[in-house]
Amino acid sequence: MARPRSTFGKLQRDQAKRAKAKAKQEDRFARKEDRAEATPEEAGPVEDQGALLEQFARLHEDLADGRISIEDFEIRQEELRSRLRVD
Repeated sequence: MARPRSTFGKLQRDQAKRAKAKAKQEDRFARKEDRAEATPEEAGPVEDQGALLEQFARLHEDLADGRISIEDFEIRQEELRSRLRVD
């Protein structure tokens, strides 16, 4: 026996699904290329990450020893976090 043919509405829905999936795939590919083209120089100057981590350690030691207030600690910690790069 022959299979029943799809309706015109079903064919249109299938085409729309395929078109939407293709558009999403192209968008993902374009975003991936944009990220790959971005260089560290565009993001800002590259700092020594090891030195930043040492500054974090000293900052925590200063807080533990009572050399700085909690307010100063939070301000300096936020400044260091903004300069820290996470890959």
